[in-house]
Amino acid sequence: MKKYLYLLLLLLPLGMVSVSCSDDDKLPDVSVQAKISDGVVSDDVIYVVQGEPLTVDGITLVNNTGKDAAIGVVNYYLDGMYLGQSMVAPYGFELETDNLPIGKHLLTAEMPVYVVDYPICFGAFSFYVQIVEDASQLPGEAVTTTFTGAVTTK
Repeated sequence: MKKYLYLLLLLLPLGMVSVSCSDDDKLPDVSVQAKISDGVVSDDVIYVVQGEPLTVDGITLVNNTGKDAAIGVVNYYLDGMYLGQSMVAPYGFELETDNLPIGKHLLTAEMPVYVVDYPICFGAFSFYVQIVEDASQLPGEAVTTTFTGAVTTK
């Protein structure tokens, strides 16, 4: 009987531990947007002539929470390889295409998103970039295009 009493005394503190029911993983009402210029956009693919730069004019935060919010350092990747980062708003970046092979590539931008009273979130964009040999292969004229990225908590 003494064994069971010690076991009960051992398990008693576990009953006093409570699980938090707060909404720690609540996603804030924010989004991230990127403006792309120097490329022709068709069917969500950005076409660029080899040797011409592709410019990310800026990544901005659209904040609908009413609380202070900011974007952290934006990291850029091409086909999974790290290209560089932008640490100062408006977080622009220029992709030089001189040495990129003709074909489709994946340009990704990732950044932390900070909103007061919310957990740290992460914003991300992925753009397919089609490098073509000359301007005759472009499906239209270059215009500045705005893309909306995804924001997640993890």
